[in-house]
Amino acid sequence: MGVIKHGPFKVPKLSEDHPLYGRLLAREAEKLVSLPDFSQDEGLFILSDFGGEHKGADFTTYSILICSADKRVVFEEKTKELRSKYGLNNPWKELGFKDLGYGPISRSLEEFLSLADNFIHGILITISVDQRIPSLFGLGKKESQGEVVEFFRNNDLGEWKGKESEKVLRVCQAISVFMSLVAYPDQKILWLCDHDSINVDGKKRDFTHTQKIFCHCLAMYSDNIYEIYGFAKPFKRDSGTTDLLSLTDFSAGMIQEILQSEVVKKNVELSDEKAKLARWMGTESAFLNKVNLAFVQQDDGDWGVGSVNIQAKI
Repeated sequence: MGVIKHGPFKVPKLSEDHPLYGRLLAREAEKLVSLPDFSQDEGLFILSDFGGEHKGADFTTYSILICSADKRVVFEEKTKELRSKYGLNNPWKELGFKDLGYGPISRSLEEFLSLADNFIHGILITISVDQRIPSLFGLGKKESQGEVVEFFRNNDLGEWKGKESEKVLRVCQAISVFMSLVAYPDQKILWLCDHDSINVDGKKRDFTHTQKIFCHCLAMYSDNIYEIYGFAKPFKRDSGTTDLLSLTDFSAGMIQEILQSEVVKKNVELSDEKAKLARWMGTESAFLNKVNLAFVQQDDGDWGVGSVNIQAKI
């Protein structure tokens, strides 16, 4: 068996009863020419990072890496060597988008991205949502989010605020659509979610509620039953998972600047490091698929979704 499978692809349980957001994501996913073939893998990692909640952001970004857990060892070994080579362990430093200009990260970036292309078997999905869109689950922000909050409350899924309820649904539905196309029954899955408002432990909801919502969404798009459903937050100073999460952080930050330049027409200057990152995001590799989608508000008030051709922007 190869590491890539070719279309056509079909989300197994898609119907008109599914949210429009999920149907549109499925439509875009089904258009893909190829996807990673995980049929010989026992386990999958799901890593996620989110951006666009800072002042001045025009898009909210959700970046998701689904990759083979079985084949991750070589990438981890190579990145440990890279960390030692460029002095990223003492002091310990995460590779992050905000720190691209930091000397050791800047010098190691091109090599790090090459390691990702050559030693990660998976798919990196970055979804951007125009912040002018009030909600992806209804016409009005207050009404649609209120319905989600009430549904969660009535089904023992925790007490949520409107903004966070929408966010957790956007993330869980996106992961679930792509998992329906790449995952197989009886696999072991681990979702490693970066520290965020959707997985905080509070008085009336905690990370277990997020996990229940995720499992509910998985079942909406596929009948797959997995051997293990694992969930975790980032492990401190664990280079293997930290460096995988760095890829989602890079893509979430970079796509924000690309869309601000191309859609919002802001004056965004790309540093050498950001230009390297943009080229990497727009270039396919033999093992790592890269998918960049954007939901954009139209002049008539409607919104649509499409693929972002990064290669055309650089």
